[in-house]
Amino acid sequence: MSAVSAALILFAVSSTGAAPASRNPAASSATHLKIGGVEYVDARVFLARLGFKAVWIERGRSLRFQSAMARIDMEADKRDVVFKGLRLLMGEPAVFRGNTLYLSRIDAEKLFLPILSPSSVSTPPAPVLRVIAIDPGHGGQDTGTQNKPLKLDEKAFTLDVANRLRALLVKQGYKVVMTRTNDRFVSLADRAEIANKAGADLFISIHFNAVGGAPLVRGSETYVMTPRHQRSTGSPLRDPSDKVDNPGNRNDPWNALLGYHMHEQMLGKLGSVDRGLKRARFAVLRLVNSPGVLIEAGYLSNEAEARKIGTPAYRAAIAESLAQGVRAYAQAITTAKR
Repeated sequence: MSAVSAALILFAVSSTGAAPASRNPAASSATHLKIGGVEYVDARVFLARLGFKAVWIERGRSLRFQSAMARIDMEADKRDVVFKGLRLLMGEPAVFRGNTLYLSRIDAEKLFLPILSPSSVSTPPAPVLRVIAIDPGHGGQDTGTQNKPLKLDEKAFTLDVANRLRALLVKQGYKVVMTRTNDRFVSLADRAEIANKAGADLFISIHFNAVGGAPLVRGSETYVMTPRHQRSTGSPLRDPSDKVDNPGNRNDPWNALLGYHMHEQMLGKLGSVDRGLKRARFAVLRLVNSPGVLIEAGYLSNEAEARKIGTPAYRAAIAESLAQGVRAYAQAITTAKR
């Protein structure tokens, strides 16, 4: 039995009874059920312990949770959640059963809890930030995405943003390690190994997106490692790889906290379309030992967005947003340690 499962039993309460004090709000509710092998907890009970009050937007379908600090809109059969105006993707859809809306225990423990109350997370605390690894995506023969009419290559822009971010973080007093500093190919495994050998406390992989046949698609999205036993955002079906415990899963709650702050700052600074905080088992996120995030800052396949990305001013804004995200995350984990 896992520590979380034991805690769920130890601190169980009825849906009408008072909950005893517990360090972990998700561990305090017996109002849970299992569907298709996935354990769910009552969203109202879990979020009430974090100061949220619930009101139906559409009875039996969607709930709004409101506190002094945030608002969360959650809908049955949807993985999308609107949190403080941002789009977050859960690993499992919310479900409606018996006049109650449920969210998966893993989403409660490893998405909402670290964002809302990092000091309540039972996972070993995230490391204090001293060494930050920056990973400019692609390089060498691997051009990444391209906009051929505009002669734009992803690999050039990722390195440019990485260099700008490096300068900002060095000014903040961090030691910065780059997985590449010029136009050369570095394997995905080597990128993670460079960060791990340097003892990185944080890993930031920088990318730009593209989609064929859909030139109107634009916006920014942020990826963190998919928790064990969950599907990645882009996976419609379950896969045996979902059960694998990867090095990147050691920091599941801190990945979510990092991803949230990076996504919030990037969207706020750039004003781009919000394509969501998502989960994926990208190689660099699977293999890195520290909390990690992969940024898709914009779409080179969208002409208007590609033209903006092609300007030094916009790439400087991307770097500034990521530096702000690091500051926000550092403040959050510092507060959690007190």
